[in-house]
Amino acid sequence: MHRMAQPLVLALLLVGCAGRSNDWPSLNPRPGEISPMVPRNVPGVGRCPRSDADCAPPAEAVAPAAPDMPAPTPPPSPAAAETEIAALEAMVAQVEAAAAPARAARDAARAVAAGSAADSAAALQREATESALGAALAPLAGADYRRAALAEALRDAPAAAVTLAPRLDALANRIAALQAQ
Repeated sequence: MHRMAQPLVLALLLVGCAGRSNDWPSLNPRPGEISPMVPRNVPGVGRCPRSDADCAPPAEAVAPAAPDMPAPTPPPSPAAAETEIAALEAMVAQVEAAAAPARAARDAARAVAAGSAADSAAALQREATESALGAALAPLAGADYRRAALAEALRDAPAAAVTLAPRLDALANRIAALQAQ
């Protein structure tokens, strides 16, 4: 008898759900039970679960007009480019002057620290001299960036680029040589 009761109970449940009226509870979420982050099938948007809903896609939002772009900066005048290159050359010369004794001190500290323990005074002195050399070479990164930006700006001014390109190339070589040592 127990086996025959299961299909009967299932059939009664299905009949009860199929002919339900508005007084039966629904599995639909009540207002406030669903997060606004959960996507929903709203009639008229995406799929149309109801035949009386308008299935047209939502109107495209009009993007706000882009603000006017600022005018591109004109290439520097030959005099301004000359002044910038002179300042960069002076900076590189200062770095060269400061790097030579820092390299000598680093090399001497390396020789003294060779074979010593990692926590010895000689090893600590070697690390200090390597840090001092790094600090002396630090301005080269900014100088190289400024040099590359000036070379890029001068591409739009062919007359100035032709006359100043050899100096910019020489400056790039000096910076690269300093950074490689």
